Amino acid sequence: MLPKMNGSAAPCEDFWNYACGGWLKDHALPPAARSKWSQVEEMAFRNREAIRALVATLPHQTRDSSIEWKMTRLYESCMALDTIESDKYTPLRKIINQMGGWNVLREFSIHSWDYRQALQHLHALYGVSPFFKVVVVPDPRDHLRSIIQVSPAGLGLPDRSYYYRPSDSTAVTAYKRHLRDSVNYLGATSTAADRFSDETFHFEKRIAEITPPSVDLQDPTQATIVTVEKLKILAPSIPFHDILLAMFPKANIGDKTEVLMPSENYITKVSSILSTTDRGSLNNYMMWVLALHYLPYLSQEFRDTVNYFTKEMTGANEPLQRWEMCIETLQRFMGFGLAALQHEAMNEADVNAATNVVSEMFDLTRNQVRKRVEQAEWLQSELRAFKLEKIDTLELQVGFPPNLLTKEYRERYYSKLFVQKNDFFQNIQYGVEFLREIQQERLASPSEEHRWIDALSSSSSLTYVAPANKVVAPLHVLVTPAFHPQYPLSVLYGGVGVQLASAFVSAVLPWDVLYGADGKILPSDHVIVNQSALEVQGPIKFLIQDLIKLSHVSESVANRTALAAMKQIAAIRQAHLAMVAALSELPHTHQPAMEMFESDAIFFITQTQMLCSVSTVQQDDTDETISFNLKGSLLLKTVLKQLKSFTEAFSCPSSSAYYSSNICKEIL
Repeated sequence: MLPKMNGSAAPCEDFWNYACGGWLKDHALPPAARSKWSQVEEMAFRNREAIRALVATLPHQTRDSSIEWKMTRLYESCMALDTIESDKYTPLRKIINQMGGWNVLREFSIHSWDYRQALQHLHALYGVSPFFKVVVVPDPRDHLRSIIQVSPAGLGLPDRSYYYRPSDSTAVTAYKRHLRDSVNYLGATSTAADRFSDETFHFEKRIAEITPPSVDLQDPTQATIVTVEKLKILAPSIPFHDILLAMFPKANIGDKTEVLMPSENYITKVSSILSTTDRGSLNNYMMWVLALHYLPYLSQEFRDTVNYFTKEMTGANEPLQRWEMCIETLQRFMGFGLAALQHEAMNEADVNAATNVVSEMFDLTRNQVRKRVEQAEWLQSELRAFKLEKIDTLELQVGFPPNLLTKEYRERYYSKLFVQKNDFFQNIQYGVEFLREIQQERLASPSEEHRWIDALSSSSSLTYVAPANKVVAPLHVLVTPAFHPQYPLSVLYGGVGVQLASAFVSAVLPWDVLYGADGKILPSDHVIVNQSALEVQGPIKFLIQDLIKLSHVSESVANRTALAAMKQIAAIRQAHLAMVAALSELPHTHQPAMEMFESDAIFFITQTQMLCSVSTVQQDDTDETISFNLKGSLLLKTVLKQLKSFTEAFSCPSSSAYYSSNICKEIL
């Protein structure tokens, strides 16, 4: 803790520098292969290093059905660059030819190519989602069922607004170069590649125009559920029945199959674009989306085009080291298996100690949040009762339960994942097919753990899962420097404790408050929906005005980030109260080498050091455009001004930048 600080800074004037100054001095810029760096990124990197060591020491297996054999061979095939380099673009060109060719490569028959069949194959065979993506999610009406969700697929650039930037802006020129160079390396002439770049960018801009802003997709009650039969009427140019049947052949897809639609209007407009666009342009765009997904798995010249685009967009000067890219790929396809092996490799006593400490913190945090909700005078009686029910029934899952750790369960889980020696591109295709099979199983035979197993396998923090009303705590995040069972309570609550409190806050504030204790989404006309919206109007308006007037952020950024800032204020407040309750049962002590700090001060230093971060100019630009969270230093300033406990912890005078003179009392 102490080395990260700058003791010469005044905590009541510049707490960011006070708590993070030492760390910022040692991290003036992110590592060369990163666009941002913080404790979260550092822990994710350390976790990948641990996985790399784990894979390297897996016992030799001769059975190709064993998880260990699949992990080892998948990783080794990724590291076998000689084979990848010798294949060049052959694997991707083979898929393109099977799809009927690519217009820009002059291997395409405009009369015989069928975009409907191409859409079906891209979704079902290659895991590629032009125009819209299809996933399986918990049914918001029944937590024991799953449902197909169809939503906007995203764009080649980070956000729809990028397509309206000047034509000579870095993002636009970098993306157009990426388009041009990629098809050029695949065999297109320079003239054809230039034309393709311009035409595909402008076609994608048409999709950007109809893509709803991400903020509009947050409210789950605004999603609609329609049948496949109705989809045929809403979007006649999209062969949804054929696509879903190809993706999930064992799920009894028919006209009465229901589909969850976060944006029905978007799908209708996509259908209109498909019906009014010539086949050549559709082919160029759809094959580009295919290529975009598979270029990172080809030879060096293709990886260079991807890396250049990434550098221009994010500011990361170097690509990830090969081993790290391969571990990321392994996590994509075998995340649960890796996390389960890490769980097994831990000492049982350490697992029990971590579980006990987190469970005790969970119970104390529950008590504090419950008390706050009971005392919140601004809450209407129906909303208060609804929140208390969620709080009382909220469950905690630390690590995997024993039944998921059995060899039989894991081998059954990965039974449909096939892996070949030294054929990385084929293994990517096998991995994509496996992920589709997992989705199909969740649709046809849903089980309780399907709602939270992914978060427990891959999340970088403690996470609230609304459809299960459960907080999941992955063991791979309960490690130093973020956590140790023997850390002082002030450090535990300033770190993991805030994450726990954030989970409780998420459960009772938008948008997750709209899920009941049973995991069902409330109908849009339910009284709780209206009351929960009214509850946060005042605090959000207060924070928006504060951000615009005092922090000088744009109105759009303030509107987009105010809710997350409000949640952070509430989480830190509740975690601090839980710490105070925990310490009240213990004698007062000071920590060795930190005798000058009381527990309150250590709590706030710990929490701020969790936020210590540095990022590139390009990453800052992206975050300001699309992120729902304020940048660390600005978030800290916004939060601390609302916490009287901080002012008291550091005896800040009324002239302090953080003095809590204007507190919004309606924040949890």
